This record gives sequence, C-alpha cells and structure tokens, in this order.
Amino acid sequence: MEFIKMEIQEMKVLFITTAYKRHKKDIITPWMVELIQRLRSKKIDVHVFTSSYRGMQNQVIDGVPVIRFRYFFKKYERLTHEENAVDRLGRGPLNLLLSFFYIIYGSIAIYRLTRAKKYDIAHVNWPFPHIIFGIIAKYFGRTKLFTTFYGLEIRWLKKKFKFLLKPFAWLINHADIISAISNHTARELKNVTERAIPIIPFSTPINEKSGIVSDQNIILFVGRSVERKGVDCLIKAFGQIKDQIPHRLIIVGDGPERRNWEAMAKNIDQSGRIQFTGWVSNEELSEFYRTCSFFVLPAVYDKHGDTEGLGVVLIEAMSYSKPVIASSAGGITDVVSDGQNGILVEPGDKNALSRAMLKMINDASMRIKMGQNAKKIIDEKFNWDKIVNDLIKFYERIKRQ
Repeated sequence: MEFIKMEIQEMKVLFITTAYKRHKKDIITPWMVELIQRLRSKKIDVHVFTSSYRGMQNQVIDGVPVIRFRYFFKKYERLTHEENAVDRLGRGPLNLLLSFFYIIYGSIAIYRLTRAKKYDIAHVNWPFPHIIFGIIAKYFGRTKLFTTFYGLEIRWLKKKFKFLLKPFAWLINHADIISAISNHTARELKNVTERAIPIIPFSTPINEKSGIVSDQNIILFVGRSVERKGVDCLIKAFGQIKDQIPHRLIIVGDGPERRNWEAMAKNIDQSGRIQFTGWVSNEELSEFYRTCSFFVLPAVYDKHGDTEGLGVVLIEAMSYSKPVIASSAGGITDVVSDGQNGILVEPGDKNALSRAMLKMINDASMRIKMGQNAKKIIDEKFNWDKIVNDLIKFYERIKRQ
C-alpha cells in the first residue's frame, strides 16, 4: 500500500479539454473542475491544456496550472467557452476556418508543451477532435493516453463527418484506455472500437449544505437554455395541468433559447407561475433543490443529434433526496430507473410529461420513496470518492504498462 501511495504522489496528469474556467466564478464544466480538485487532493498533479478565449494567456486557477493555446486574432477567439463548439461551428464559414486553426495551433502547442514538460498521462476529453493532441502527447511527449467520451462528439462525427470515421477509429485505438461517461455513450462507440470501454461517470459539483429538505410546491428545472434540454416541451406540459395544481415551475439557467421560452411561457400562463431566474449562486441553487417537490429534465435530441450525455443536474437533485422526471434519452437512463427513483418519459412527448407530473404531484408517498431511492443510488453509484479512486486505478494501471 505504501508503494501505491508513493506512486500516486508522483503522478502528473495533463487534462486536455475544449474549455476551462476563465476565472474563479466561471461556470464552465463545474464537474470537471470538481474532479480535478479531488484528484489534486489525492496528490495527483493535474495541469489543464485548453484553448485561449479572446487572447487569454496561461493562468493558475484554484492552484491548477491552465495552459492556453492561441489559435487566431484576439477578437475572433470565441470558438469555445461561450457556447458548445458544435453549435458555434454551425454559424458560418468563419467558425469552420477557426476550427482549422484551432487544430493546427493546438497541435503545435501540445507538441511544445509535452516536449518541454514530462507528464505521465494525457487525459483527453471529447476525443473528436482532441485525439490529435493526445496522439502528439503520446508519441512525442511519451505520455500514456487516456480518453473520455461524453457522447456529443461521437454523434457529431457520425452525422457530419462520416468520411472521418475510419481514420478517427484508427487514431482512437492508439489510446491506452478508451472510457465513456455512460453506457449509452459506450454503445455509440461500437463501430469505432472493439475494446472494452470502462464507464467512469462524474458527479455533482455542488456539496449538499445543511438545511431542512421540504416540499414547497415547486417543479424545478436547472440547465443551459439550449434546444436539447427540451424546456419548450416542459412549458407546454405545465400549461396542460396548471389549473389542476398549485405548483410553480421554476427554470434556472440562461442561454440562446431563453427569450423564446419566456415568450412561450407568457402565452401559456399569465399568472407568473412560470419563473425564469437566470443563473443563480450555489447557495440559491441549493435552496431550490431543498424546497422543490421534484425535478424535471425533459431532454430531447437536437438538430445535431445531441442530447444529455449523463445529466449532472439529475445527480444534483437526487443528492437532495428529490425524485425526478426525465426523458429516456442519452445517458439519463444510467441515472434514472423508471419507477424506482423517478419516472421516464419519451423525449418530446408533452402529454406523457404532463401525466408524469400529475402522478408525481398526486402521490406524496411515491415522491418520498423515490426520493429516498434517489439519494441511495447517488451515494452508491455517483459517489465522488468511488469515481476518483476508480480513475486513479486506471491511471496507475496504464502508467505501469
């Protein structure tokens, strides 16, 4: 055991990712920030390799060295960080040009970095297109290569870049480990690799705070205001049952679809029972989780074929012993078991969603039982200590190969 502990203390890992928080209050990939901090608490020396945003240089954030590569003129470096890169690429030829420079200058930067500094492992997140950076780190920087798929990148590859599928499969199979965040994402990799794919999910970045969990007639949604969240379906479903229930629908978050959803909500309900809060503090978010009746994630498949890779907001809600209603889409089924800790409905089916909400509202004993089961599943399956220890075991295994 002492030998293993000593090895862990000496390990140096480079996280390769599209974007990373730009300042302490930034909300980008909070679960990745939490994972990195927990790895550091286990004596793993984690550095982050990511893209610049409007000319940003290297930083140290919360003790983590963040190496940012420049890829274009300062004012145009907006391919990442503001929104999903897939959505950004669909907005004109300039963004396609930016993606070309992103790959070229990122490749040069990762070559220089891994030649100058020794890392034991390069951990590539969203391997399409970042597997290129990982391959350079492996063969020029002599690192081991660990990859994590989230789902969007492989669906995007299959839909928009089918001609790249075979060369991508050849590249990804150079990785020492290919992992996925959910069983759904692992299944999508069947025609990319024949190797066994370990499932390593992530958990909630919000630590549950002290306070009484109650039910204050709130139906809660939390997430970015984008098509794949399916909030338009939720608003319509609420409109079908609003006269039968005393509940408010609270929608936490912001994004490009918010104005459309607010306009829809005003047409459906004039009483102000559908409330949009924008982004809120962790303390306010915890209060919403503590006081809601149940949580809803009505995810759909968007125009890019994207949906929820896992659904971290479900994990957050369930950690407060709250039952959930969600779509049977993407990695959500790894989190929600229909009839056990929540109710699953077909994506985009507002009638099924309204029926599920009425069922949840009218059966208090079912809500309590599902909430208890939800907390138990999170404690057992999405426990941070388990996730981090499993990840370190894989790091150790490939480091010794």
